[in-house]
Amino acid sequence: MSKKLIAIAAAAALGLSALVAVPAQALSVAVDAAQPATASVWVTNTLDRASGTGTQASPIKIIVPDAGTVAAGDILKLVVSSTLNRTAVSATVSSNIKLLDAPGDATNKYTSVSGTATLPAGATTDASGDYTFYAFPTSTTAGVITVTIGSDVTQIYVQGTVGRAYDITSVTFPAIEPKGTGTVVAVVTDPFGNALASTSAGTLTLTRVGGLGGTTTGDIAYSATTKRYELEITGANAAGQSAYSAVVAGLTATKAMTDAFGEPQTYFGLVTFTSVAAQVATLTAQVAALTADYNALATKYNKIVKKKKNRVALK
Repeated sequence: MSKKLIAIAAAAALGLSALVAVPAQALSVAVDAAQPATASVWVTNTLDRASGTGTQASPIKIIVPDAGTVAAGDILKLVVSSTLNRTAVSATVSSNIKLLDAPGDATNKYTSVSGTATLPAGATTDASGDYTFYAFPTSTTAGVITVTIGSDVTQIYVQGTVGRAYDITSVTFPAIEPKGTGTVVAVVTDPFGNALASTSAGTLTLTRVGGLGGTTTGDIAYSATTKRYELEITGANAAGQSAYSAVVAGLTATKAMTDAFGEPQTYFGLVTFTSVAAQVATLTAQVAALTADYNALATKYNKIVKKKKNRVALK
């Protein structure tokens, strides 16, 4: 290309204000195969180490900003260098990536809901041909940032790593035999709605809050075997119901989190303790009663039908 365009995607570091010596954990990334120059990824995010080269086959991976904040250490920093000084810069993103003109701080008070899909109007390179902006993913699906200066286009692929357990999408409570066992199954997500699927991603605390009896408390944890969040519970000694609540274990939602994502959910539901044998006996009696009613009606019908072929059979 006649114009030089290098996009440097980097996780912003505390105290890092210039592109200095590459840290040991830096990853080389060729942003544009047609350019001989390369860039580097500075890995300093304390929540989750970034990885990947920024290509479609190897997107840069970084944890979603699950604390609700978008401080410099939580998001990606992108420094664009070009030979085109004082030239308009534009960037577009997939729906699962957001852009910021600066990290969140006490002045701008940006949060994880402040990001946009484009750069601010009037974004231009400076006298040296540089422009800096920031980005963060909200999904575990890979997305792309497309940067354009003049006729030069560069794409950086980014993928979010699932955040901490925050919301409970659903909890399925079983119907079990008295004194028997059944499995509670839950769907747990991070603040952005990404489903958690890891043995280390957090658990739910299940607590009996009223009713007949059964398991008092326990942890709904992710099972590497069944690939779901589950907990086996024990039924009460007699038929009836008990009420349970489920909350994310150990979660203390900060104001920043509730401002950005709303209050974390608490899930309530009923566990029914019922005997299968009793259910079968009840259903059998109901079927017998319905059969008797049908036969009585059929008998009356057959008495008033003259032709035998039009009569109905008894059950």
